[in-house]
Amino acid sequence: MRHFRPQRPSPAMVVALIALLVALGGTGYAAFKLPNSSVGAKQIKKNAVTSIKVKNHSLRGVDINAKTLGTVPSATHAGSADEATQAGPVGAAGGALTGTYPAPGLAPAENWHEVNSPGEPVFQNGWMNTGATDVTAAFYKDPYGVVHLKGLIFGGTNSAPIFVLPDGYRPTKNLIQLVWRGSGSGKLILLPDGTIQFQDGAAAASLDGVTFRAGE
Repeated sequence: MRHFRPQRPSPAMVVALIALLVALGGTGYAAFKLPNSSVGAKQIKKNAVTSIKVKNHSLRGVDINAKTLGTVPSATHAGSADEATQAGPVGAAGGALTGTYPAPGLAPAENWHEVNSPGEPVFQNGWMNTGATDVTAAFYKDPYGVVHLKGLIFGGTNSAPIFVLPDGYRPTKNLIQLVWRGSGSGKLILLPDGTIQFQDGAAAASLDGVTFRAGE
């Protein structure tokens, strides 16, 4: 029986095989070389791009999701700043108001200052109240700074002071108002020094309805 004896490859065959392997290896390398613009979001693994791979100062504001950013340490309370600017007042009310915020009320007017009462201005030059059944002479200032007068008076000297208003209840310039008196009407004159007097006649006269803003 005749036996088969494998033949060794010739040197030419070996060289040919080596050349073939080199050629195939070069083709494989070429196959794994990626063309330009071929890598996108789908090709990049999650968390594959780290800070060291990002060029400094290359990211822009539009690249950042602001909602994912934390609060700057030195601005811990910045989130409530808008609420603070819109907050209503608190504490005690003043001026024309009384009570406390956020629900103050209108301050009540002060009591009448009765002329000739203890600690109040006094009648001068014979002027006096007309009687117990009539409105007495008095004044007060409301929360808006308006001074109000009232009263029915008589018996004084024409064009002479009736009484003098205290500081804080006076006009800054001469003020003349028309008022009723026993024989028609007359001029009530209020001066910056607080003096009040009639110019026309020395009969009974009414101070009711006389008002002016203090300091004006």
